[in-house]
Amino acid sequence: MPIFSFLCTVINELIMLGVSDRILNYASSLQHFSVNDIQAEEIPDIERNTLSWHLSNLCQKGLLRRIGRGVYTRQSAHMFVVKANAKARSLYRSLSRQYPLADFCIYHADIITPLLHDMMPNNTLYVETNRDTVESVFDMLLPKYEGRIFLMPTKEIATTYIDVSKENIIVKPLVTEAPLTHDGDVPVPTLEKLLVDTRVDADFYYLHGYENLEMLRTAISHYEVNRNRLLRYADRRNAKESILKDLELIIES
Repeated sequence: MPIFSFLCTVINELIMLGVSDRILNYASSLQHFSVNDIQAEEIPDIERNTLSWHLSNLCQKGLLRRIGRGVYTRQSAHMFVVKANAKARSLYRSLSRQYPLADFCIYHADIITPLLHDMMPNNTLYVETNRDTVESVFDMLLPKYEGRIFLMPTKEIATTYIDVSKENIIVKPLVTEAPLTHDGDVPVPTLEKLLVDTRVDADFYYLHGYENLEMLRTAISHYEVNRNRLLRYADRRNAKESILKDLELIIES
């Protein structure tokens, strides 16, 4: 009996390895796949629960990534790193001394470049702060940057007066509980925040619609996107439904 039990264990392990290999071979030729796809096309002989276990196990080992409900990819992902440039650092130091109790998020628009397709450079510096501080911050910066600083610009103002190829500063409210990270001591946006803000904010009008869909596609394909964080922030900005719709389009395409 012990020998028989040992042989059964070995055979089961070989079967398990065989299923994992078949999954990885199938995944290697595709950008992404669903559980239904692989069960219908590659391993119809494996029960759904067993297949789900293998997929989960491969994800835990880092050999697959789950990018949606029941949707996986073998393509590796990278962390989206936001760097504060020298101007953002200098501005943050100045503002944090003047407003030590205020919250800030400061970044240059060039951090969005890796997500874009053949877009003109944007040389805007964004300053986000608490709603009750935003006008005071704008007034403080106005004498130094007059003519190229804008307070919560509408789409009409942005299209008429803001040339993004030139150096500008846009000051606007920081949404409460917005997902932030830090580059050193400078608070900067996470990838999830950028994906939502560029979809919603009027000053990002040129990224609305199809371009934002492609930004989301690029982010999911190449970077680690925290889906829960993305949807939670999107919900705060009334963009959850449109994000979910685009996620479905990306997964189905």
